[in-house]
Amino acid sequence: MAEHLTRLELDEWLAGLDASGRAERHVAACPACGMLAERMRQSRESSLREPRATAVLARLEEKRARSAKPRWSWGVPLAAALAVGLALVVYVPRGAEDGVRLKGTVALRLLSEQGAPVLDAKPGERVTLAVGTGPYRNVLVLAVDEAGAVDRLWPQEGATSGTVDPGAEVKLAPPLEVTPGSVALHAFFSDAPLDAEQASAALTSSIAEAREKGRGALDVATPGDIGKAQARTLLRVVP
Repeated sequence: MAEHLTRLELDEWLAGLDASGRAERHVAACPACGMLAERMRQSRESSLREPRATAVLARLEEKRARSAKPRWSWGVPLAAALAVGLALVVYVPRGAEDGVRLKGTVALRLLSEQGAPVLDAKPGERVTLAVGTGPYRNVLVLAVDEAGAVDRLWPQEGATSGTVDPGAEVKLAPPLEVTPGSVALHAFFSDAPLDAEQASAALTSSIAEAREKGRGALDVATPGDIGKAQARTLLRVVP
């Protein structure tokens, strides 16, 4: 099996921009990438239902109308374009080893001890938080369990977020031990330190609002008014 697809490659495939069919063939043969693609698809659909998506779509359409030479084919439905450009990100050169990166994007995921992406784990397994920092250097990661309790995952001490080095995938020490019960992880990114209690209170409030509407704590979107950018992932803990 070839190495796993990047999130950019999966984004392009989900948006219908994989003209070669390589990503589709890989996803069909790779359970790990297939599960990640499904999570990304669900997250995208959830994002498109957010009220702010309408405004973003309008800005994308306005940008298309002004551009004489669009950067991608606007024959693709706007919803597909949104999948690869909700924040109007642009491609910029990086190194020859990995082609391009997305400027301004952030990411959050869990890695196994072998460095593979983790979506499902068993109690007792050890995992490592990894973030894509984008242009930001302050990160705070909170966890929400199935009962709606909010806990700090990183940094584990102090009243504010922690400072990280720039990178597409920065591992946050120390590793964590998986305990029973699935959890949703929420990461907040900013230029300046973030108040951990304020972020926790905002997330707790979002959980309470979701429950009033009959939604579970693990389905709550990351509050968009904390920090400059946010990312979210779900860890399903199986017996």
